[in-house]
Amino acid sequence: MKFIIRELIKGDIPTLHKFVTDREIAYFNNTDMYETFENFHKRYEPYFLGQVQNMKIFTISIDDMIIGNMDITYDQKNRSGEFTIVIGNKNYWGKGYGLKALNVLFRYAFNNLGLNRISCKVYAFNNRMINLLHKLKMHVDGVLREAEYVHGRFTDVYVFSILRKEYEGDV
Repeated sequence: MKFIIRELIKGDIPTLHKFVTDREIAYFNNTDMYETFENFHKRYEPYFLGQVQNMKIFTISIDDMIIGNMDITYDQKNRSGEFTIVIGNKNYWGKGYGLKALNVLFRYAFNNLGLNRISCKVYAFNNRMINLLHKLKMHVDGVLREAEYVHGRFTDVYVFSILRKEYEGDV
């Protein structure tokens, strides 16, 4: 199998829309599963027009089939960034592709962007993501107690981070 991480192109938008409108994925990410394709597509237009600074969006593919996506927003002055990731094709959940993709993203962030710190926020009920972040040896910086109102109740948000000096990948 050929594993590829590449920057997002316009032709990827229908696949990403399909991911975010999946009931289970929308639940874990608190996205609107009823969002129209037109509204979803409009959110990406500034990125494609080069109007979005300090952000990169990538697709995750196996044998030319997109199985997920990830992005990183970053602050060059403070050399820190925050990422998100979605493995949208549930046939690939639990098979290590999120771990593999994030290792690529971390190497890119530390080597190419020159970042010192990378972080991620995750809902307390998203155990799959929490386990992935632990596998990456990310540190739990803290818990934002009942920080967001999700699915009809207040939920905690965990903040994870990893520093360049802590990352064991090929930096």
